[in-house]
Amino acid sequence: MSKIFLKNNRGFHWYSNQSIYIKGSFFDSKNNYYEKENLISFFTNIKSDAQFIKKIKEINGIFTVLIKLNNKTLIASDTTRVFPLFYTFINTELFLSDNVEYLKEKFNLQEINKNSSNEFLASGYTLGNKTLLNNIFCLQSNEYIIFANNTITKRDFFFSYATKKVNNSEYSKLRKQAIEAFENTFNRLIVSLNNRTVVIPLSGGYDSRLIVLMLKKHNYKNVICFTYGKKNNLELHNSKKVASELGYKWIYVEYTNELIENYIGSEKFKKFAHFTCNYISMPSLQDYFAVKYLSENNLIPSDSIFIPGHSGDFLGGSQFLKVIPENLKSSEIPNLILKEKFNHNKISNKSKEAIKNTVKELLLDFDRNYQNNIHYSVFEDFDIKEKITKIIFKDSLGYIYCGYEHRFPYWDKELLSFFKNVPIEYKKMKFLYDDILKNYYFEQYNLKFDKELQPNLLQIYSQKIKEIIKLIFPKFIINHFLRKNDWLNSQTITGEMVKSLKKNNLHYNTNIKTFNDVNIQWYLYFVKNLIKK
Repeated sequence: MSKIFLKNNRGFHWYSNQSIYIKGSFFDSKNNYYEKENLISFFTNIKSDAQFIKKIKEINGIFTVLIKLNNKTLIASDTTRVFPLFYTFINTELFLSDNVEYLKEKFNLQEINKNSSNEFLASGYTLGNKTLLNNIFCLQSNEYIIFANNTITKRDFFFSYATKKVNNSEYSKLRKQAIEAFENTFNRLIVSLNNRTVVIPLSGGYDSRLIVLMLKKHNYKNVICFTYGKKNNLELHNSKKVASELGYKWIYVEYTNELIENYIGSEKFKKFAHFTCNYISMPSLQDYFAVKYLSENNLIPSDSIFIPGHSGDFLGGSQFLKVIPENLKSSEIPNLILKEKFNHNKISNKSKEAIKNTVKELLLDFDRNYQNNIHYSVFEDFDIKEKITKIIFKDSLGYIYCGYEHRFPYWDKELLSFFKNVPIEYKKMKFLYDDILKNYYFEQYNLKFDKELQPNLLQIYSQKIKEIIKLIFPKFIINHFLRKNDWLNSQTITGEMVKSLKKNNLHYNTNIKTFNDVNIQWYLYFVKNLIKK
């Protein structure tokens, strides 16, 4: 039989009986809401693998579940996989835990996987079910696994963003359907909040603006908005204006050098890095200092719920033109993934070829008949299961680390199921998405501004040209552009990592294209236990 070690009860708690272990919050197909102890009732009376698979397909929300059924162990997680689960086989015996560090130390699994390390160096995350450690694996986005007699007897993915057909309704009907999906989604969100205080990371963009607008529309009172970064950054003006227009409290956390300096050596940060990165993802520090500041200064209640805008713009089609070409062919998908998602630190051509082969294997693993799907939707599905899960949604582990819950309204299954079938002509330039947000919602609440942060077509193509030119620019010019666009004070944040690397006499690549290139290198040394001081 499998051995289970569930250690993490920050933010969301595990609830269990003799055979079911579950955490999260979700709705079923009849819009009944489940949370806390009630989660167990959703999975009671399961007698077979088929019933388990049917049940997880009904869920609309965030969850990770583990069920012992006779001699079997069944596990599954939602699209965001924000409650990671890990497993290893020791002398043919299966061990599962939500704490990768626990498995590493208990079984002395110290060896770093070379291929995973190269993937991580180039992208900031490991591919598929791999971690940076040999013989420790992770449950993937939308994956279920059935173990029996300490072996995997069945595994598959129970939801995909890839699609075979698009919604060919007239635009007016599409627009109406999208608005209905938004309304239903936010009705569910309100039910899940139970009048607790909501904390919104309110940027100057559209995604978080719609969230706070919808809270106002539902007359939700307990709302605190915050933004962060350097003084006079572009996000500040519109963020403050939105909160003011809606009558919600707004807090600004300035990212000064004083706020950031010396964080790298603190035990709190090291624990944060282990908790959020899990030997899978690079550290994400965008709102780390802001959430820490709000928490330590008691500016938000301890039972607050964070609602970030992850990743509404993706649903809208933000990657089209910028990343995904309109006429993408099936045979081009692996090369496009390699080009667009593995462009951080430089790796050898041999390593690139190995990554491309892994990408091909994963595409088949996600769907053996993926070539029959619309090609751009295959790319989108891969991106969700890999980068968006392991980088974007992983960021929200920072809220959990500080003891808070969160919600992801844009990843409501009704919205996902609608937007994956939107025709490409309405995804380009986020045509449908932005039309609804700007002209249906924002206009009603006087939140449609003259100066927005949304790029136009010319700016998108201009940025693509800049990315190409960057490859031949000398280092001092690239550094100039990095400093010029550094609204977050990333230079100081990564500067602390550089100091740490130098202090420990560790070699690092100074020819960086983004600040994340430094994050990645620092974390790889950190997990190898080479950051001693």
